[in-house]
Amino acid sequence: MKNLKSERGAALMLALFATTLLMVIATEIMFETSVEYVVSTQSVNQVRAYWAARAGAEMSLLRIHIFRQAQSVGASALPDPSILDEIWRQPFLWPPPVPEGSTLVDRDSILKAVNASDLTVLKTSYFTTIEAEGAKIDINDLGSPSKIMADAARNQLMQIFAQKNENDEDFSSRFRGFNFTEVINNIADWVDADGEGRNGGGERELYSDREMNTKFMPPNQPLRTLEELHMISGMTDELYELIIPAITLYGGKGISVNQATKEVFRAFGPAFTDERIDRLLADRSDPKRGPFKDEKDFVEYLNSIGISGNPFLAEDNSKTPLVFEPETNFRVRSTGKAGQAQSDIVAIVYDADKIRERLEKALVDQATKGTAPAPGAEDPANPPTDGTPNTAPGKAAKTAAAPPPSLRRPKIVYWSED
Repeated sequence: MKNLKSERGAALMLALFATTLLMVIATEIMFETSVEYVVSTQSVNQVRAYWAARAGAEMSLLRIHIFRQAQSVGASALPDPSILDEIWRQPFLWPPPVPEGSTLVDRDSILKAVNASDLTVLKTSYFTTIEAEGAKIDINDLGSPSKIMADAARNQLMQIFAQKNENDEDFSSRFRGFNFTEVINNIADWVDADGEGRNGGGERELYSDREMNTKFMPPNQPLRTLEELHMISGMTDELYELIIPAITLYGGKGISVNQATKEVFRAFGPAFTDERIDRLLADRSDPKRGPFKDEKDFVEYLNSIGISGNPFLAEDNSKTPLVFEPETNFRVRSTGKAGQAQSDIVAIVYDADKIRERLEKALVDQATKGTAPAPGAEDPANPPTDGTPNTAPGKAAKTAAAPPPSLRRPKIVYWSED
């Protein structure tokens, strides 16, 4: 009996040990299973979010295409052609929210379309915006062989620094004695084709103390990304953050007056105060006043709000190139979401044909007249008779005979996925 009791106790201990071991194993399996489930779910959601962002980007490209087609076939028949800008200007969200005050019929129609969408079944959404990329300052114009383009970009960048220095005491204190001209010259040296430094000496001397291989610094070619500015001598993170909202690598070879942002207008000089810029932006969007038709119309408006003279005319009679035509270059931002996953896509659409056309007209005018008028500005030798701007002799006839844009997909020159 004593041996039997001893065996029973050992069996009980063995059973308890086995049960505990099984519980530990089961708990570990359950934990790993739950982790793998979460990871796999997140991976699936990441894929869903990416394709939702792609859907938003494709929708934006379609809107740009529709805008171009509408411009080619119907803009001339509209009392206010700028109303077509709303095709691309408004942000787009899917699933769309039901507007306040909607009727029951409209509400049911929206909900029916949303419920029938594959994105709804997959529990994904996206949000897209389209910006006028041609309305910004093209930083690569600093190295342009055209003196007008180079000087215009230089002057606008200097105005950004000057305005910040004047209106921000902390900034002024930190950068007291700082030579902003040298930084701009270094950017120009980075993108121009020669090896002579604008600040004196050779361009490579500025980078001789870098740890990296400086054999190809500066590269003497246009910037490929804006982040490349960080590599340029004298450029700090604060200066980079200051100019980044106003610059681009895909400009329209002129400032698009009817699309330019507040940061771009600030670069035109101290006369463009925040109050005047706010009024300008409001009037530009008002069909009773805007959009501006040509340089003469715009300058007259500026005079009426207290900005005297022509702020785009330099002392050497060169002009900052202004564009009054519909926007041609766009930046698309699309964000897709699925669960906790998010995917972002940025794409830039560039109309090389339109940019080439503007440059050709500017070069022809420069060769025949000695100066290049602003693209889209009125040509005094051939004034318009129907109220439309004219940039060169015979423009009206060329415009009338110009074929509509092709049905091809908008050309993408930049694509980034995150």
